[in-house]
Amino acid sequence: MQEIFHCYHTRVSNESDPLNKRVGFTVDNLKQFSTSIIDNANVWLNVLDSQLNIVFWNHVAEAISGYIREEVIGHNNIWEWMYPDISYRQSVMARTAALLERDAGLEYFETKVRCKNDETKFILWNSRSLVDGDGVIYGVITFGYDITDRKRAEEALQKANNEISALYHVASVTSASLDLDTILESSLECVLETMKSEMGLIHLWDNQDEELRLAAHHGISSDLMMKMERVSLGKGLTGWVFKHGKPIMTSNLQVGFAGSHAICSDLDNAFLGVPMRAKGKVVGVFSILAQSKRVFGSDEVALLGSIADQVGIAVENARLYQQAEHLAILEERQRLAQDLHDSVTQSLYSLTLLAEASRRLLKSGNLEQAEDYLTRLGETALDSLKEMRLLVYNLRSPILEDGLVVALQQRLAAVERRAGVKANLIASDIPKLPATTEESLYRIAQEALNNAIKHARADSVIIRILSEKNHIKMEIEDNGIGFDPAAVDTHQGMGLANMNERVKRLGGSLDIISSANNGTRISVIVKAE
Repeated sequence: MQEIFHCYHTRVSNESDPLNKRVGFTVDNLKQFSTSIIDNANVWLNVLDSQLNIVFWNHVAEAISGYIREEVIGHNNIWEWMYPDISYRQSVMARTAALLERDAGLEYFETKVRCKNDETKFILWNSRSLVDGDGVIYGVITFGYDITDRKRAEEALQKANNEISALYHVASVTSASLDLDTILESSLECVLETMKSEMGLIHLWDNQDEELRLAAHHGISSDLMMKMERVSLGKGLTGWVFKHGKPIMTSNLQVGFAGSHAICSDLDNAFLGVPMRAKGKVVGVFSILAQSKRVFGSDEVALLGSIADQVGIAVENARLYQQAEHLAILEERQRLAQDLHDSVTQSLYSLTLLAEASRRLLKSGNLEQAEDYLTRLGETALDSLKEMRLLVYNLRSPILEDGLVVALQQRLAAVERRAGVKANLIASDIPKLPATTEESLYRIAQEALNNAIKHARADSVIIRILSEKNHIKMEIEDNGIGFDPAAVDTHQGMGLANMNERVKRLGGSLDIISSANNGTRISVIVKAE
């Protein structure tokens, strides 16, 4: 490199030559360049004078750019040719001109250049100031390396990473949430970021009204949103995609497809729409709007199609969950109505009869019998209150986030103690239990407590939870009227079948001790792991 720089250390000495006046170097200098090892260097090499005019242009520069020496030497038109964008050209020229202000050593930077055949190439430049013996800067020498293949490989890798990231993000959202709005909005936002677009829509098929309805959107004006809120089957691009189950794209909505007025006649955006599928059926359309004349590549169509199918499956799952939740609500309402009819309604009817009988006895002066009826009325009212509290609590059963002991404490406080039942919980050194074990033990205790209130008419219950070696023992004891376990059909009432089934799944044992007027003790032993 020192030999190369040495060739440029002679300043202008022949001012009479027209070429010298234009480029600032002598003809002898130029001949020296053409015959030196510089011209045979296997890199793009050019030399600029203090006006950024080209004074040397080697054969590699010709091969890469397509411009021969005679076209570029003696002026600075090459800047405009290689950098047609004004702002980009000015930034590159300013960076190069800075080397004429001070000698800062080698300067490295990359640019995109447009070649003579209109092909774009990436060039890595190594440039430095040319300084004479007096320390005066008189030009710039630049070496260029064609890194187009490397840059395109990097861009392809980055694009692939972005696409994988987008797929992963959408998969994470769709698997982590069953909220339809969250799934659609997050997926749309991710797609727009990946595909470098600012406008997008998601339509879902409404079976009841037999039309597509706008379910999510981003960057859409209120006017367009109103026009696209509902789309009939087969109407415009969105309706066509849904009807035919195929993707479609156009670089301009005004001229690219018959019927594009269904989107908006005054838009000239590019459009890409793909069907959203679930279980082999099209359930909606995922659409992207981009700048006019943009051509979506096949890889972008494939990416949006993959994401759309993921979202389609998530939409179907969310809808199934909503249906199941709705059915669960209906079942709970039916259970509540049945319980109200079977117990509370009958109790309230009994209260009415007792109150009317007491009124008549009081009116007739039969105070002793009236007092007896009023006592029975109070007992019946208390039983009804217990039943109502139990029904309400079952509708709002606690989540076992804080563990079995806390959940049982909340149950006793919310139901038994409020119903006037003396309730105690004894627990010590309880290890962390698997979620399934805690859930099963809680449900068993719940069944036993329900029986104590509904059937045994107990006014005292005790729950004991103890750790014994590698096992957990739970006891629920009440002072109610008791029953004969051998005489009870485990498939009917009292939830005994449910208790047995839960204990069996845990690989544990269930023991029930009870007799008439001696209360009931239910004992469960399961593994702690």
